[in-house]
Amino acid sequence: MADDSGQCANKRRRLTDCFLLSVDDLSLSDKSDLTTAFHKLCSTYYALNIRLLPYKINYCNAAISSGGVTFSEAFCELETLKKGFFLGDIFRRGLDIGIEFLQGKIPEAKHEKIMLAKLVSFLKAGEKVDLDCESETDLSVLSNHLFAKLATSSDFTIDKNCKNTRKYEKRNQCSCRDENCLFTGCYGDTSIGNNKVWHGDVDAIIKNEIVIQNLEVELDSPFCRNPQLAAETIVFSFLQKKRHPELSNFLIPCIGIADNAMILMFYDSENDVLLESSPVPLTSTTCKNKFSVEAVLISWLAINYRFLCTGLTDDMLPYKAGFFAQSKDMINVYENNLTMQNIGPPPAKEIILPSEWSYNAYLLEKQRRLNEVSKNLILKEEK
Repeated sequence: MADDSGQCANKRRRLTDCFLLSVDDLSLSDKSDLTTAFHKLCSTYYALNIRLLPYKINYCNAAISSGGVTFSEAFCELETLKKGFFLGDIFRRGLDIGIEFLQGKIPEAKHEKIMLAKLVSFLKAGEKVDLDCESETDLSVLSNHLFAKLATSSDFTIDKNCKNTRKYEKRNQCSCRDENCLFTGCYGDTSIGNNKVWHGDVDAIIKNEIVIQNLEVELDSPFCRNPQLAAETIVFSFLQKKRHPELSNFLIPCIGIADNAMILMFYDSENDVLLESSPVPLTSTTCKNKFSVEAVLISWLAINYRFLCTGLTDDMLPYKAGFFAQSKDMINVYENNLTMQNIGPPPAKEIILPSEWSYNAYLLEKQRRLNEVSKNLILKEEK
């Protein structure tokens, strides 16, 4: 009962805090950094902007006749289309809320105040944490210290098969170096999809709303084009469309972590458009143990996409990925039969044997001679 009372008190405190929001809650330095981060969403200077690249799928194994393919074995040949876009264009509500806040205006809707309070509280705290973004362990640290703290709920699930993290589970302890840091998530089943098509375990799911994947690659180009992330993004978009048909749009992001940077990939399962963002540095250039304000802002937008993402612009609609054509007869599975959790291996296929078997004189003669050999052996044993 005491625990319930404490949780209620914390909830009331959070609600009170969000209604007392003020831009003056941030230091001058934080305001400046946040303004710079917002600039990267809508700047006319190409080099400063976080770009969005649309892709066409030339070939993929999303619907092969031999059965479903796991995400780790996904193949997706992506062709760069001729026109690019910018990240701010699909997060117009997020830009409106953030820029108006910097100008002293607080949103009226309660859920928007709560989301904004999460961003402000995170920036005020200026939290530092040791990160090794190439490690599976640190993906749980990222989820615990960054993504979950920017979400309206701190619930998240880390793949139960993730290495080097299970030792912390019983102690409910984060795998960071702070022994007093509590882990707000859990380790469990993160499988999505259908074993007839693309499916498998993702590294993390934040409040069942967004997938986080460690890509374990080095970024040697402005865009990643990772086939595993593309497959997971496409599957998750169809899944979210099925689970939340009430959404205003179905441009669903997934977050990829690669080479100390984060990447957003989006797929709209209604309009068949696939987009990828340019990389955003995870850590600050001045302090390697602190998240960059750009990463904090982009994470906040992505985690809360249901409210902050306004979907594809009219200019983006013509740039089709071609997934519907690639998935062919399996598109019905993607649209209607994807699930979350308990996605096992594909069922064993029944082996249908031939109704006729070919036998010939050669084999018949060999059988006769072997029968003679066997008969002679038996006679010898009897003697």
